[in-house]
Amino acid sequence: MPSRRKGPKIVISGYFGFDNNGDEAILLAMIHCLKTLRPDARIVVLSGEPERTQDLYGVEAVDRWSPAAVSKALLRTALFISGGGSLIQDVTSVKSAEYYLSVIWLASLLAKKTMVYCQGVGPLMNTKIRRKTAKILNHCDVLTVRDAQSAKLLKMLGVEKEIREACDPVMALSYEDVDREEVREYLQEMNILDSTGRKRKPLLLVTLRCWEDNRHFAPIAELLDMQARGDWDVLLAPAQFPADMEAIDKVGNLMRERLYCLGKNLTARQYMALTSYADKVFSMRLHGLVFAMAMGVPMLALSYDPKVEAFMEQVDLDRYCLPFDAFDWETAAFLLEEMETMPLDTLYKQEERRRELHTLAWDTARRAVEMLKRT
Repeated sequence: MPSRRKGPKIVISGYFGFDNNGDEAILLAMIHCLKTLRPDARIVVLSGEPERTQDLYGVEAVDRWSPAAVSKALLRTALFISGGGSLIQDVTSVKSAEYYLSVIWLASLLAKKTMVYCQGVGPLMNTKIRRKTAKILNHCDVLTVRDAQSAKLLKMLGVEKEIREACDPVMALSYEDVDREEVREYLQEMNILDSTGRKRKPLLLVTLRCWEDNRHFAPIAELLDMQARGDWDVLLAPAQFPADMEAIDKVGNLMRERLYCLGKNLTARQYMALTSYADKVFSMRLHGLVFAMAMGVPMLALSYDPKVEAFMEQVDLDRYCLPFDAFDWETAAFLLEEMETMPLDTLYKQEERRRELHTLAWDTARRAVEMLKRT
């Protein structure tokens, strides 16, 4: 059971408890920062699977679908945090945005300090949701977003509160925060690592998902075949299990060369550790790219959503972001090959940008902790 120290209570809302490694990594990073800065803080997470969340992170968790449990958690909280991730958007469904906005509104009605924490906002197509977003966020105490596009959208919707552009919370984590031993056995079982833990070949880590008519599968298979023929080990791993396994299976069936597939439900910690072994990353999933940036690994993005493009622009790597609608494997192969001979100044700039975002992510956590002093 998590410890129950008598410090200030922080309630965190997000897409937690659904085995999505991107969102779980956000929670991991937020807890890491908040606990480091305020060790006595009592953190309560609104989760789709409270017991698993408690076990993974050593915090308290309540059922996010229970109005009574959510209300009880908020009643005596010192700070309510909504974030991060793409919570306020209506592409998934209108109900998703309505849920997160309703929890923010409830915290405001209870006169709780309320912070939107490094969220990516949008797309928002529904007129009612757009109006509701502006109304509710104007009652928040602190608004931080993870990219310039989100800030621009909120201002356009009529949000008059100060909006600070930050970055994805996961950027607070770095190579030093992962335990590579957590996935070493998996990689040895696949013969990617030898008995001493060394890679037999350079490793390309690939994160895929299904999208629209899945027309991207065939050119991706061509791309990965070329990488495998070039003496690279190609590893496909699901960022959301089991949803991503369909994409992995279909691409694998189209390939002619050898590849490796990790059909396991990895925790966020494990996925970050896995990324730390990679020499290159090719990802559709946003957090496959965020993990690569945090670990200092060169990356190539296939952008199916504006949030992917926004992140690659933020890290000054938009050259390595390919649009879904115009994806071709030859251009992708050229860029992946280019990564192998990147000039030192390019690598230095990526590391410099990583450090800037690392600092920015920690600054956001410090701002949250400062709010506790004003309660």
